[in-house]
Amino acid sequence: ARAQADMGDAKDILGIPRGVGSGALAGKPKKRANAGTEKPPKGISREVWQITRGTSVHDSDARAPVMPTAVTLHGLKDKRKITARTVTWQWQPFRNSARTDSLQLKHWVKKAIGGAQQTLMGTNGGDVGGDYAFAKYNKKIDMITYTNEEYEQRLKLLDESWSKEETDYLFELLARFDLRFIIVQDRWSFEGSKARSVDDLKVRYYTIAKTLIEARAETPEEAATHQIVKMPFNPQHEYDRKVALNTLLNRTNGEMKEEAEILNKVREIEKRRRTENQALLQRAAAVFAQGRSQVVERPLSIDEVRADFETLAPELPTKGSAALKSGAYLRGAHFIAVANEQAIQAQGGPRFGKRIDQALEDLGVSTPVMNTHAVCAGWLKLREETIELLRARKDLVAVYERLVAKGKTPGYIPGMADVEAKKSSDVVVKTETP
Repeated sequence: ARAQADMGDAKDILGIPRGVGSGALAGKPKKRANAGTEKPPKGISREVWQITRGTSVHDSDARAPVMPTAVTLHGLKDKRKITARTVTWQWQPFRNSARTDSLQLKHWVKKAIGGAQQTLMGTNGGDVGGDYAFAKYNKKIDMITYTNEEYEQRLKLLDESWSKEETDYLFELLARFDLRFIIVQDRWSFEGSKARSVDDLKVRYYTIAKTLIEARAETPEEAATHQIVKMPFNPQHEYDRKVALNTLLNRTNGEMKEEAEILNKVREIEKRRRTENQALLQRAAAVFAQGRSQVVERPLSIDEVRADFETLAPELPTKGSAALKSGAYLRGAHFIAVANEQAIQAQGGPRFGKRIDQALEDLGVSTPVMNTHAVCAGWLKLREETIELLRARKDLVAVYERLVAKGKTPGYIPGMADVEAKKSSDVVVKTETP
């Protein structure tokens, strides 16, 4: 039984049916391989190919193919599906507006558009009456030209080294090459003329253009708005620019490296200076930062003024310069410390500090921005004088209170009441005068 099983396995490997004996095989002639049988790919054994393709001898051993298969009809490709509409072409003449000789050429143009059998009119040269589609790219520069009368009256004496024939030749080349002065200078071949550089051609053209613009304008303001008048051609500046550009292009690698190092140092210095200035401004703002009270637009009564001066102003600080201590330190820090100390001495509390700021604001004095030694000294001096002013006003209020109590003067304070109150007080004073 084991031998028969081995024989069956051998027949399966060889692709021979198990029911066929060895004698039958020996008596039958060997069949040729079917030409239509698919051969296994190179490198794959026949057994693996039969298993993967599902072509095993027994149906029970058949498996689904691993490799994808394409189903075709009789070995032919699928017919291509055409969904686009058929486009017909027509041989049409066209004109080119850039030409002046009325030449007509022909080219192929689509005829069927949107199902309508009609030619394109006016686009892409669809008809004799249509223009060439690419004629719109034939742009001409708007050049300033002159007449014979204008040349005789205004342009003849601008530069006597230029004749009218040479000037006409220049403007003809400029119109032909669209103000490309380098090409015009390369094509320059006027007989009897000296060598003209590019700058010479530019000076001649822009001088004439500027003169014509100013002459044709109705007002000088209208001519001043034109670019040629606003920014006239400067030959010296053009020469300096070319020299600088030539120097820049002829630099060696060492010079370029040295210049880059210098620029980096300059950036570092500028950055350090900006940082120092910002730090100085922040320290100065911290010294002089005080609250601002809102400006009172209405007249103040005596009671309100008396309430504002409940806090007495301290004595004025003693003038004098503090001696510098020995040792290395930042001198600006000493000045800021002195200013801070004097500002604290001049304050009589938050309310009195607000009154000082309000008085300075009424005088139109703002907080210093660049706090140098002179600025800080002047700022502190001004605050001292403001304190004296506020103390004088306080004494004035006290005097007026006593006079009002005795009925000898009207109840207003000069400079603090409105105009109407001042007028009424003047009337009262006149009536009391004997």
